[in-house]
Amino acid sequence: MSAPTSSTDFVVRRSVFLGLSILLTAIGSALMVNSYSGQGLSWEDYVCLGVFPLLFSQIAVGFVLALFGFFDQVRGGDPHHIMRGAWREKEDSIPLAATAIVVPVYNEDVGRVGDGIANMWRSLEKTGQLEHFDFYICSDSNDPDRWVEEECAWLSLCQKLNAFGKIFYRKRRHRINGKSGNVADFCRRWGKRYRYMIVLDADSIMIGPTLVRLVRAMEANPEAGIIQTLPYMVLGTSLFRRVLQFSSQIYGGLFSQGCSMTQMSSGSYWGHNAIIRVAPFIEYCGLPHLPVPDPGKRHVLSHDTVESALMRRAGYGVWIAYEEPGSYEEGPPNLSDMLTRDRRWCAGNLQHFWFLFARGIEMGSRLQIWIGLMGYLCSPLWLIFLVAGSFGAYFRMRFLTLSADPEDLGAATSSHSGLLLILTLTLLFLPRLLGILTALRRARQFGGAFPLVVSAVTENLLSALLAPVLMMFHTLFVLLTVFGWQIKWTTQNRSDTGLAFTHCLRLYGWLSCLGLIMYPIAAYFLGGESWWLLPILAGWILAPLLAWVTSSRRLGLFFKKCRLFIIPEEIKPPAELQGLDGVGLETQPSSPLWVQALLSPYVQAVHLSLVRQGSSSNSDAPQPLADLRERLIQEGPQALNADEKSRLLWNGETVFWLHQELWSRPGKQLHPSWLRLQADCGQSPLLSHYLTAG
Repeated sequence: MSAPTSSTDFVVRRSVFLGLSILLTAIGSALMVNSYSGQGLSWEDYVCLGVFPLLFSQIAVGFVLALFGFFDQVRGGDPHHIMRGAWREKEDSIPLAATAIVVPVYNEDVGRVGDGIANMWRSLEKTGQLEHFDFYICSDSNDPDRWVEEECAWLSLCQKLNAFGKIFYRKRRHRINGKSGNVADFCRRWGKRYRYMIVLDADSIMIGPTLVRLVRAMEANPEAGIIQTLPYMVLGTSLFRRVLQFSSQIYGGLFSQGCSMTQMSSGSYWGHNAIIRVAPFIEYCGLPHLPVPDPGKRHVLSHDTVESALMRRAGYGVWIAYEEPGSYEEGPPNLSDMLTRDRRWCAGNLQHFWFLFARGIEMGSRLQIWIGLMGYLCSPLWLIFLVAGSFGAYFRMRFLTLSADPEDLGAATSSHSGLLLILTLTLLFLPRLLGILTALRRARQFGGAFPLVVSAVTENLLSALLAPVLMMFHTLFVLLTVFGWQIKWTTQNRSDTGLAFTHCLRLYGWLSCLGLIMYPIAAYFLGGESWWLLPILAGWILAPLLAWVTSSRRLGLFFKKCRLFIIPEEIKPPAELQGLDGVGLETQPSSPLWVQALLSPYVQAVHLSLVRQGSSSNSDAPQPLADLRERLIQEGPQALNADEKSRLLWNGETVFWLHQELWSRPGKQLHPSWLRLQADCGQSPLLSHYLTAG
């Protein structure tokens, strides 16, 4: 029942892909070398010639992937793809196996996570296959308020959906190894109950029919280890997010389809919105420690690429289900938040250098690792190329001035440089043009043909201006990572909050100063040759303004009203996305939420039922806990830090003892803040929302 495959076909595809990429790189490099013909080469010229093939190869790879994707779309899809096998003819008769939907959370918007799970639950319910799925909310939150809110939200969710025994909540006491450690903890505790797990992010949404189809695809193809869907960005209101989600809809499918066609069962895994075969994942995909001296830096940060490579090494396929609808995520709301995310990704991707040389890694996995590495290493290489090229242009101008026949030499050099420029622009922008052409076939889903084209042109201009900004920050990130600056994984901001202009000046103002300084210098020393630096300098100069303007929610909604950057999910919103835009309560809690676990009998009962009392009560020495309890009573909740609050909450005996003491002691023996908290007990708008939702 597996999808039809052909090793010969795979070899041909891989060979054509690598051959075209190498050929284009060779042509570009030859034109680059010929542009220096007849000149004496200096150090800066050798630097440019050394760096150029690495940079141009990435442009060539992207172009070939888009070309493959466009060809695959024109022919109607890949007949050898795992989602197109003979099993689709009798899909409805394939029984489902037990599947866990795992949602790791870390200080997230609890209301948004709960409503997303509720929407997926109802969508699965409509398929009639809900009995085969369980949900696991796996929390690593270190904010005590979030912790208590998550517990109450879990209870409310179970009551509302009648889902006790189907939706589970677990809070890890020891938050080791980030998200990968959280998923590994699930696998150790519950993995043997399930044949498959579908890993999501806190902002992920998948529709019921797609969830069911993924399980059936795995059942029909026992050689498949991971099937990764293509999640599209949705629910954006800021201009930045709307541009990102429009871009992902126009170009994302083209590149993913090209990657799937060339890689087939050696595809990518992005860590979320994917189904995984649990048994081989547990057996083969345990993350190794990196061979570095510092024990604190041995953990693999970006786990997904490594897990994909390990799954392939074990003989299981990793596929990209690029055609499956209804897989969604949310993007960063502004440039600053995207750079915060990129800082983490850069540190994680650079760690993958070690796996390029690991034994048993399949060629396709090594290629994925290399592309991920170059995604960030290209930025410092580009900067080196620009600096060396500027020095080279200056000295070349002086050489031409002193040459006996500068016009002939300059014409020969200019002809090769012109051809190289045309080739580069073609490889850069033709994939974007192909993406627009494929989207025009369904222009109504993007607000119409004219708004689609205007949006695409605007997105290209904005991307061109932001590219040099990203180059500088990614270069900085690479340097910080190489020199050992520790990176911590933090909660991703998912709300469309605008940036203050003062913030943009502080963060991006140095780029404006750099651009304003470099422009007259380049114009003076390079003269007419400085034109090729203008797009880069313009991006630097405008960086604070671009970051500020694109973070605007009001401007994003204005463009939406003008039918620009429209995506299909806005023309016809799926039921699974409805009610998720701005689900968080506007009212902020008037008092700390975590103290409700000490004061409210209802909240305390929920908390104690979820805390592992056996292990927690023995892990803390009695005397320090006793000191913390008395300090809390005498000095109030504000006297403890987050770690101390968590220590108290983890100890069930302490929580029960504090509840009795806080309500039985005379008021004069308590800190005055406790009297107010007792009066407000149970009146928190957030907790009232959850406690009455059932």
